[in-house]
Amino acid sequence: MSNNNNIVNIDGRDRRPWALVSREKLLRAAIAEIADRGYEKARLVDIAKRADLTVGSIYTWFEDKTDLFNAALEFAIADAQRQNEDLIATDRFHEVSAVNQFHWVAVIAALLPRKLDDQASGPSEAQRLLLEALKASWRDEETHDAILPQISAFLSQYETVVDNAMADGWIDKSLDPKFIARLFMALPVGLTLLTLAGLPELDNMKFIEVFRRFTEAIAPSDS
Repeated sequence: MSNNNNIVNIDGRDRRPWALVSREKLLRAAIAEIADRGYEKARLVDIAKRADLTVGSIYTWFEDKTDLFNAALEFAIADAQRQNEDLIATDRFHEVSAVNQFHWVAVIAALLPRKLDDQASGPSEAQRLLLEALKASWRDEETHDAILPQISAFLSQYETVVDNAMADGWIDKSLDPKFIARLFMALPVGLTLLTLAGLPELDNMKFIEVFRRFTEAIAPSDS
């Protein structure tokens, strides 16, 4: 006789807890496949192979490729959001920023979708997935409705850093913090797009002086 305590309800359907492992494996496999090949070229058979599961197991959880794609994007962006939240919290941003003019920029630079491994060539998986999410959101109404809240929450993390830096007196309060946050989030996205288009990658160290001068330009006037 089955124990009902071992049943969990996911997406309106009863599931065994152990089945959640296969769902996450499929999501991570879909993320990797989409990051490597893009949504259009990603195939369910290849995603299943990456997850070491059958194509049939995909339909246990997802209606079709679009449903899996949207779920994978949401999963990836939510995971990036959690990592960013941990970074902001453990780094004690507000306390350190209060005495360090450039600390808030360092935190901004560390937020995903940064490249986690500076030695790796090409855009990171997080960067590629964010581009796929933005592209899909632009062209598909269903995906737009599913992804926009995630993108907005992602942007709000940049806004939090900028708002705190403004409160600490490092940014002129006459400036629009939402514009500054969007500008910083657009930088890695735009640079990733240029790299994927074939332009050579830039040395990240060269951004240090540019960011230093930028922070000085938006700092409050001494007068």
